[in-house]
Amino acid sequence: MEKKLLLILFSISLCGETFSQIAYRITNSLKYKLQKKEIRLFQYRLKEVESKKWGKIESEYRILYRFQTPILKFETQAPVGVTNGQIIYAPIETPFPLGKKKLFIGILRYSYPLFTGFALSKSIKKAQLEVIREQLKLENLKRELLLKAGELYSSIYQIKAEIWALEKAREALVIARNQAQSLSQEGLIDQATLDGITAQYYQTVASIKAKKAKKRALLNLLSYLLNQKITDIEGIRILKPQFHPNFQSRPDIKVLKKELQVADTKIELVKARYYPQIGVEVGFKLEGENLWLSKNSYRNLDQSYWAVVIKYPIWEGGNRKAQLEEAKIEKLANLLFYKNYLKKVETNYKNNKAQLDALYYQLKAVKAEIKARKSYYKMISGKFKEGLADSSAFTRAVAQLTEARAQKEALRAQIFFLILKLKLDGGEKIVFKH
Repeated sequence: MEKKLLLILFSISLCGETFSQIAYRITNSLKYKLQKKEIRLFQYRLKEVESKKWGKIESEYRILYRFQTPILKFETQAPVGVTNGQIIYAPIETPFPLGKKKLFIGILRYSYPLFTGFALSKSIKKAQLEVIREQLKLENLKRELLLKAGELYSSIYQIKAEIWALEKAREALVIARNQAQSLSQEGLIDQATLDGITAQYYQTVASIKAKKAKKRALLNLLSYLLNQKITDIEGIRILKPQFHPNFQSRPDIKVLKKELQVADTKIELVKARYYPQIGVEVGFKLEGENLWLSKNSYRNLDQSYWAVVIKYPIWEGGNRKAQLEEAKIEKLANLLFYKNYLKKVETNYKNNKAQLDALYYQLKAVKAEIKARKSYYKMISGKFKEGLADSSAFTRAVAQLTEARAQKEALRAQIFFLILKLKLDGGEKIVFKH
């Protein structure tokens, strides 16, 4: 099937870029490169979240300046006099220094989350899903870029076909004008007839120039899309392919399904806040009187420790409940959007398939019309040479044949694009060779 599709989309080699070559280089687009950078961003976010499961080691150094010297006060009862044979006591405070105003503290500690209410594992899962989602977005962007490139390619081909048809008309008008000049000199036709053919000739030349300008504009858009200069394209070949749509394999559908999974993890993360957070911490701590933490005249120098930390939010004013409801509504909204988007995709596919079938019939009809227009043109041309037909009949025959030829190639361009669109919109794989 892939080989058959390559034949369908294969561009006839002439002198420009084939669509297979353009499709192969679609990843050179700046939009594509930008999305690849987005993937790297989410990959680093995943590493950031995964790093938390190993705990963390921190170092801290403090230089503390106190406004007053720390002291320890001892209150004692001391005799201050005798009254009626009774000794009178009064409280006396005796201060003892506990340290100096300047204190140096160094800490090296390791903390590890023993239990987070499954928040850590769910955070890792969420980050992993986001990486996969971004990778699918890149795949979908490639699909969209291919569709845009196909649309521009078919439009350029259609313009080229119109230019070709107008060139054929111009050649016919050149011959007719030369013949009309000879007949006019012999007095067989009047000047008005000659002027009519000349006017039609210049109108055709003007149309050719306008079409070429439009073609250059479209080539510039294609060059911008590919981030590479495209000077011309080649032709197309049209066959009837077989379609086997599988919408679930479309990258944009996969993105939406990943969004639903991400929404699930958001709900689980909120639920994790209903559990206590338990962690352990081990610290090597020194408090000294100098920068090197080698002396403490008042307290023990080594104040290392280990601790178990338990945190649980008792009351938050309904914050957790509100966040949980918000996460549930977000998931429901994503689910409804997914179902609606899938129906829209299926409907558009059916409509495009029906349009393609109609275009095949139109193409068949236009081919028959071209055959009839050629016969009519030959008849009128012969009569015109003999002076039996006026210039209006001749120019009308030329215009009708030109229009039919252009319509045929326009239909072929539309069919080419719809085949590509149906394949990509149907989730089918297409292999493009360089």
